[in-house]
Amino acid sequence: MQDEFEVISHSVMKYKLFLVNMLYRTPHTHKDFEICLLLDGEITLFSYGDSFTFDKKGFWIMNPFESHELKAQSPALLLSLQVSPSFFKSYFPQIENIEFAPPDSFHKSDKSTYDTLSKMLIEIAYTFFARKNRYELRCTGLINIFFDCLLEHFPHTLLSEKEKIASKNKAVRMRNITDYIDSHYSEKLLLSEIAEQESLSLNYLSHFFKDSFGMPFQEYLLRIRCEKARQLLLLTNLSLLDICISCGFSDPKYFNKGFQKQYGCSPKEYRRNFEHEELRQQQKSMLTTQEFMSPSTSMIILEKHLTSGDFAF
Repeated sequence: MQDEFEVISHSVMKYKLFLVNMLYRTPHTHKDFEICLLLDGEITLFSYGDSFTFDKKGFWIMNPFESHELKAQSPALLLSLQVSPSFFKSYFPQIENIEFAPPDSFHKSDKSTYDTLSKMLIEIAYTFFARKNRYELRCTGLINIFFDCLLEHFPHTLLSEKEKIASKNKAVRMRNITDYIDSHYSEKLLLSEIAEQESLSLNYLSHFFKDSFGMPFQEYLLRIRCEKARQLLLLTNLSLLDICISCGFSDPKYFNKGFQKQYGCSPKEYRRNFEHEELRQQQKSMLTTQEFMSPSTSMIILEKHLTSGDFAF
C-alpha cells in the first residue's frame, strides 16, 4: 500500500472533482484544499492527532499539507473537490495563508449553512460531470462562491509568511519520510535510519513524526504493513507465513498481534470471512484501496441523490 505525498494533476482550471467508493486510504498529504461530502455509508477520518467519524451527509475540509487517513468498515461513497490555492492567486492571493480549523469545528456550525454548502458542492459536481455548454465558467463561479461561504461561516486563521514557509518545509519532510517508508516497509526499518537520511537527530524526528502524523513511527509502520497484508490475504493465495515475511513483520506472532489490533481479528480469521464470498473483480479492486467512479457513473449517482431530495437545488 502506498503512503505518499499525493501529487494531483490539474487541468488549467486547477481543480479536480471525483466520486470514490472508499474502504481505506493510507496516511497522505497533498498541496490542495480538499473538501469532502459523504454521500453514503460511514467513514472515520484520522488527522490532527484525533479521529472524526462521519455518516451520510458528513462534510469536512482538509488544509494543504495536512496528513490524513480514511477508514471505513464497508465501502463509503465520497464526493471530493480538490482545489489548488493557485486557483485564486491572481485576485485573492491570501488564500495561500489561510488554514481552516479541524473537522470537528464544522459540526458546531449553523445547520442551514452546513446544508447550503453540501448542496453547493453537489451542484458544482453535477455541473462538472454534466459538461454542458459553458460548464467551465459556471464551475469557476460556483467554486469562488463556495469558498467565500466557507470563509464567511467557518473558523479559520491567517498564517504569517513565516508560518506558511514552515508548513511547506514540513510537507517536504513528510513526503521524504513517507517515500522512504514506502520503499522499505518490507524490510527491518528503524526510525534512526530515516533520521540519518534526513540529517536529523533521532529525538527530534521522533517528536516531529508524532506531531505530523498524529501517531508514533512504529504505529504508523504497523498500519502500513497491516494494510498491505490485508490486500494480500484477500487478493492472493499466498500463505500466512509468506504474507508475514513480504510485509516486513519479524515473526508470525507479531504479525497476528498487529493485525488483531488493526482489524479486530487474526489474519486467518480475516481471510476465512471472505473465502466463500463471490467477489466481483470490481469489488476486489475496491477492497485494495478505493474505486473511482467514471464520469458517466458519477452522473447517474449524482442524479439519484438529486432526485431523492437529499441534495435538491
